Amino acid sequence: MENRTPIPDLIRPATQPADVDALLQLMETFCHHFGYPFDRPLRQQLIREMQENPSLGSLWLVMDENRPVGYVVLTYGFALEFGGKTALVDELFIEESHRSGGRGRQVLQRIQQTADELGVSVILLQTEKYNPRAKRLYESVDFVDQERSTLMWKK
Repeated sequence: MENRTPIPDLIRPATQPADVDALLQLMETFCHHFGYPFDRPLRQQLIREMQENPSLGSLWLVMDENRPVGYVVLTYGFALEFGGKTALVDELFIEESHRSGGRGRQVLQRIQQTADELGVSVILLQTEKYNPRAKRLYESVDFVDQERSTLMWKK
């Protein structure tokens, strides 16, 4: 694995009201890219809720110079199985033109450092079966496929 020095100001917390528009634009691109539904008013409400209540998680903008080119959302939970506080990489997106240069790897390494500082015992994430590129990225920074059953939910 190539070990690169992290890019200064690679990510920054998206804690300001002005960050909401940048997040929404990137989230819309993410959703369209993967064919997920995008409900702008709901996303805006959820972003503000996270900004107002940091115990829910954290929002990060991925930067290139002074321009947001991606984002990461961590949500927090607690699991006995994993030794306490957990973080889920709920969404990670980097614009197509800023991929393949090691930026995703560096973002995940920075998120791992941040999680350690926050007392997180384990970072969880999921990826679609049809996205082997993402899986290779996650494995390159030591995420391990637990080979568990399909993600299930009930609304």
